[in-house]
Amino acid sequence: MKDFSKIRLLVCDCDGVLTDGLIIYSSRGDEIKNFSAHDGLGIKLINHTDIKIAVITGRSSKMLKRRCKELKVEHLYQNAYNKKRVLEQLLNELGLDFDNVAYIGDDWNDFLAMQVCYLKIAPQNARDNFKMTVDYVTEHKGGDGAVRDAIEYILMNRNELEGALELLMKELNEL
Repeated sequence: MKDFSKIRLLVCDCDGVLTDGLIIYSSRGDEIKNFSAHDGLGIKLINHTDIKIAVITGRSSKMLKRRCKELKVEHLYQNAYNKKRVLEQLLNELGLDFDNVAYIGDDWNDFLAMQVCYLKIAPQNARDNFKMTVDYVTEHKGGDGAVRDAIEYILMNRNELEGALELLMKELNEL
């Protein structure tokens, strides 16, 4: 049984985790991303705990930067081809180590960073052979609530889900 109280950082990939993994270009060449409102509320939920959230992605997107700003995700790393190296730098900055990290990724470009993390999570639609390398597979697909599933799973196992929900409801009531 994992000790979920050790987790202080949740790292998310973008394409295939925060989105459905499709890369869509408009006729003008704009990139279009499809984010889940369920994941957004999950990120707002985890912001009411001591767990920080980071997004590390190999691509770059103005829409992802905007989404992270909306959700108060302080740690966004784009064009991160070596995600493990970026994660090591972030951990040094935060004074954490790999035993404090839960990582949700969907494919082999996440593997090197994920394999050294304490809790490895994949969305339901990750590649089958990749899912065999993780500790937990979400009920929902990437871009359709997978991040929310991961957050609720972590908070439930830390006995913090109810408290975080109460704080979120209080915040929403004050808007």
